[in-house]
Amino acid sequence: MTTIRLATEKDVPRIVELYHELTIAVSHVEQVANPSAEDYRRVFQEICADPRHELFVAEDGGRIVGTVILIVVPNLSHSATPWALVENLVVTSGHRRRGTGKMLLEHVIARAREKGCHRIELCSDKRREKAHRLYRSVGFEQSAHGFRIWF
Repeated sequence: MTTIRLATEKDVPRIVELYHELTIAVSHVEQVANPSAEDYRRVFQEICADPRHELFVAEDGGRIVGTVILIVVPNLSHSATPWALVENLVVTSGHRRRGTGKMLLEHVIARAREKGCHRIELCSDKRREKAHRLYRSVGFEQSAHGFRIWF
């Protein structure tokens, strides 16, 4: 049975492994970076210290099979209600199309509602068509053009 929970420091190595499954494009900054285990531990502590930043994992049989981040952004527009950003949703290849990604998305959508957000957004590489079907299945609509600058 798959469960969703907040990540702990001991989960960090597995989360980093999952991120390698997610990455499609790598920026120059990433190419020259060589993070140590201590760097990842420090960043994880920063995430945990920020009450607007939540890192969740999906666990099945004691193994981390997916992860997602929810960031709540304070906002002066939209009647001073926050909005939420979903980032780094990834499910390990052997668990895809089993409902784990949907479970993670439904979890962060519920958290965003609990926090009073007026919207929740995510970005996805244009090439990830299977992921786009998942996003639409939980209610996301393609409603904007995204723009990025990679450093």
